Amino acid sequence: MHTTTSTLIKNLFILAVQLIITLGSMLFTMSAQSGEVSEYGIEITPVLGYRSGGSFQDVTTQESLKLDESPSYGLVINMDDETNTQWEFAYSRQETELQLGSSFTDDRQFDLNVDYFSVGGVYVWQEERLQPFVGATVGLAYLDPQDSGYDSESNFLLQLSGGYKYFITPNFGLRVEARGYGVLLNTDAAVFCSNGDCIARVESNGFGQVEINAGLNLRF
Repeated sequence: MHTTTSTLIKNLFILAVQLIITLGSMLFTMSAQSGEVSEYGIEITPVLGYRSGGSFQDVTTQESLKLDESPSYGLVINMDDETNTQWEFAYSRQETELQLGSSFTDDRQFDLNVDYFSVGGVYVWQEERLQPFVGATVGLAYLDPQDSGYDSESNFLLQLSGGYKYFITPNFGLRVEARGYGVLLNTDAAVFCSNGDCIARVESNGFGQVEINAGLNLRF
């Protein structure tokens, strides 16, 4: 079931990228070579990136559980609000591995999907084709073990972002960005449990990750 869902998400993402490339090419052909950017609208940006690892400590064994760094992909939607401000809806997925401590005698790692869903605001300097931006969002972190029998975990997410958009035409451009994620964990709580047995009991405020993304920006 997890494999089928992951494959479906990947196929939808690839389809979205193909669609935005096709629409972007049409807009590039039809649009006048102007330095102006559409005054109002919605921006849709499929992104590909690379996300760092993260770690948290098991208070029982004093061992660290570590997430591997790996590629990521996602979708960012921005909606104009007032001058130079936008609403932002962001989704990002990382398919990684959780490395367990030496006290585990069986499998010391398992596949883990880390999904981030967030909503918030962005400030954009919109006067030129090259547009710097900074943003902040809040949302949900969904940590989903794959083929391991352990329960998934849902936690509160804080996110900061910054980067640049460059509009080749008024409706089509490029986006590069960095995102910092903070996942808040319940202090002194068991995580990744199965039939009463849990991977670890953490005593931590959470863990952080950093992600670098690039994508194609389509503005309506």
